[in-house]
Amino acid sequence: MRARLLVAAFGLSLAASAVSVSLDGTWTLSYRNQQAPDAAWTSIPAPVPGDTYAALHAAGVIPDPQLGTNAWAILKWEQCEWTYARRFPGVQAKKGERVQLRFDGVDTRAEYLLNGERLGASENMFTPVRFDVTGKLKAENELVVHIKSPLGRPLLGVLGRSRVGGTDVEGIRKAQHMFGWDIMPRIVTSGLWRSVALDVLPECRFGDVHWFCTRTDPKARTADVKVDCQILAPWKHLHASKLRISLARNGKVAARHEAPVDFYQTRASFTARNVDLWWPRDAGEAALYDGVVEFLDVQGKVLARDERKVGLRTVRLERADWKSEQEPGTFRFLVNGTPVYMHGTDWTPLDACHGRDVSHLQRALDMLVDLNCNMIRIWGGGVYEPDALYDFCDRNGICVWQDFMMGNVQPEQNDVFAQAIYDEAKDQVVRLRGHACLAMWCANNEIDRAMAHAWGQWAPDPDGERISREVLPRVLRDFDPFTPYIPSSPWWTPAVVRGEAKLSQDHLWGPRQEYYKGAFWTKATPTFVSETGYHGCPNLASLKRMMTPAGLYPWPDPEKPERFNDEWNCKAVMSYPSQSRQGSDRNALMPKQVRNVFGSVPKDLPLFVEQSQTVQAEALKYWLELSRTRKGRTWGMLWWNLRDGWPVISDGVVDYYFGKKKAYDYLKSVQQPQLVAFVDTPFDGEAAQGVTNRLVAVNDRLYPVKGTVKAVDAETGAVVYEGAVEIPANGTKLLAENLKLAAQGMLRVDYAFEGVPRVNRCLYGRPPFAYDAYVRWRSR
Repeated sequence: MRARLLVAAFGLSLAASAVSVSLDGTWTLSYRNQQAPDAAWTSIPAPVPGDTYAALHAAGVIPDPQLGTNAWAILKWEQCEWTYARRFPGVQAKKGERVQLRFDGVDTRAEYLLNGERLGASENMFTPVRFDVTGKLKAENELVVHIKSPLGRPLLGVLGRSRVGGTDVEGIRKAQHMFGWDIMPRIVTSGLWRSVALDVLPECRFGDVHWFCTRTDPKARTADVKVDCQILAPWKHLHASKLRISLARNGKVAARHEAPVDFYQTRASFTARNVDLWWPRDAGEAALYDGVVEFLDVQGKVLARDERKVGLRTVRLERADWKSEQEPGTFRFLVNGTPVYMHGTDWTPLDACHGRDVSHLQRALDMLVDLNCNMIRIWGGGVYEPDALYDFCDRNGICVWQDFMMGNVQPEQNDVFAQAIYDEAKDQVVRLRGHACLAMWCANNEIDRAMAHAWGQWAPDPDGERISREVLPRVLRDFDPFTPYIPSSPWWTPAVVRGEAKLSQDHLWGPRQEYYKGAFWTKATPTFVSETGYHGCPNLASLKRMMTPAGLYPWPDPEKPERFNDEWNCKAVMSYPSQSRQGSDRNALMPKQVRNVFGSVPKDLPLFVEQSQTVQAEALKYWLELSRTRKGRTWGMLWWNLRDGWPVISDGVVDYYFGKKKAYDYLKSVQQPQLVAFVDTPFDGEAAQGVTNRLVAVNDRLYPVKGTVKAVDAETGAVVYEGAVEIPANGTKLLAENLKLAAQGMLRVDYAFEGVPRVNRCLYGRPPFAYDAYVRWRSR
């Protein structure tokens, strides 16, 4: 089991005899100000995996960074340098075996010493570090990791480089949110944030095994499969050994294949017949097979064995720019040749202190299934997630849109940085490419857009950006040419840059201080929305955990609800105290949104929390209903975001303490396989035809479904629609339009398909709404 976990951790396939010795546990952490080299070192115990700030807090050196304005009080600690040290016994290696020292994640500028000997250095938080220490270990050993501050690398201003946020984020391969983001505080921590281990590698082993499909046929139930194997073994086995490959599920063998080993980079090809394909949630079963590859000598002895889960599927992206209503473009994913509407969320970092990520992971993953997400987007301002996430998504039919870890700042264009990105991307691509859930690679978050917005008419053409247009495509051409790729989210093609087209995939943020049914959202042209969100205040219990008693009430002057106190501004997120004096525009969104929908802003904090969450919930629910009922014209919406990675005031649906806002249940209700929704904001083409509202049924199954629908006005009890309904496979059905309703109200829509009864409550009319009336309608 330990060897299998090792495979998942860093992409090696090991024989059953492989041994991994963990070096996790308590280390000694020492620190001093880096610009005071004569200062004495101070030492404290520190857990590994972990980070420096969490260790400082546990040792009582700094206050709780998550409370009040304490994130500002610890800014000086980013100027420190650090050493992690521990002693450990050596391990014995047999003849032919190699001993590898492995660091799965080191943040960030580090030098490594074993028994006083320098092993090397690294400057990338995302890339595992490995050293061959065969013959270097003693009976008792000392390992030291010296980590420099990530600060102190000022860059000469380059007119061709746009900047969004602080300039210290540029050129360093560290999670960019750490330098301050609108969803995270400035927490520039360091540390050994993932596991450390000694691996004893057998003489014969697989360097990599990659299963992939080049074609599937759902009707014939066949898949064309290829298996690439990198074999690490002495030359004597060349031409005198073979590969034995099998694919089985539930005890039934779907394919067997044998091939001689004439090269140590070997490919096997075969067609698997009568197989169950892998599908996203609602489209079918996420079928996984046990894929086994064995390397056998001439006598049939197994020299190395690799076993992993394999999903048989193909994924393709169809994409074209929007040119007009007659040529609306497209952005849709086809799984096994079938278009699939994607609904889900943007996955943001689980914690600002990444040593704690794993402690939150399973609860967050379980929510994806509970919400019935069929896609998540791993956002480019965070970190590459552990294999456990992708394994979970494989099992549960959740597609993964994977950003490379760059966001909002044009990266350096020089050869040194380009090579660093190539090496980082190669590691991640080789690690993740075999997962059935992997649907797309994306170079970055909003760098195309940042370039255009930062410079306006002087903006450089994004097509000249080297990393996204040259380096990453080269990595994918070499190591994963079958997975779709886009060079930015959203992607500003040359036609979009020239003003000849619009984006077919976009991030819809816009005027969030306005009513959520405004034209910016309801008349938006993108086929696929990969970010959109609306603010919602955290639960009162969560506010009490993140604020001091003195700072809990947000308004110094209740008559000016757009002006918040320092604690709320720190949580908004303002990276520095000086920013708080300017006020928080993000906090001010909440009272503006509440006033737009309910007419006034309550001075009572519990009521303000309730109304803020209600507006957020209605906004996200309506946007998803609007998109899903236009299925065929639209093909996906990913809402921002599932969970906060810090106690903040945000657009997250779940706060840091796993407190669910109202939006959680509202979204869950409209992310089911079938949906019946009432929308009262017609698209331009519909309005031109005299359409004022529509009642639409949606089906994401790949087969037609029959059921019943009944829509009742919650205020009057009048039945406005009732009947038996059949929704076509993977399609929609218009049930009614131009329903005659009161000026304001809510429809209670009861429907049942596949034997599952559901209820949808659809608010209609123009605001402001009386909040007591809204509560009454929701209760019926």
